[in-house]
Amino acid sequence: MHGRLTVDLAGLREISADLRRDTDEDLRPGFATAQRQMRYGARFCLALDCAEGRAARHSVTEVLKQHHANAAFQLQMAEQLTIALEQIVDNYAAADARSASRIAEVAAELNRVFEQLQQPAQPTQSPPLRGMLP
Repeated sequence: MHGRLTVDLAGLREISADLRRDTDEDLRPGFATAQRQMRYGARFCLALDCAEGRAARHSVTEVLKQHHANAAFQLQMAEQLTIALEQIVDNYAAADARSASRIAEVAAELNRVFEQLQQPAQPTQSPPLRGMLP
């Protein structure tokens, strides 16, 4: 038993466009804003120089670094997924176009053959047989 794969190109195009838009309009600008706002790390307890304040700043700075790494990874994955989806859509569309072209060629050939088969056969004139009465 052979499985059949059905691809909804319109749906894939929509998902790809939505992901591209979300990445370009929300994720990338949000990442840039967060990066700009957090580039100095934790800025609290600066006036109070104590072990607890330094430990808290260090902990928060480490969390911010991990957040930055996670956000950069998420942005990279969203961009790669968008590119992959766009490539899948392009590949399937090209394959569909090639298949449609081949189907059109086969249909044209079948139509040509059917037209030939529908033409009435032309009687051929054969010379009269000798010795036979008409």
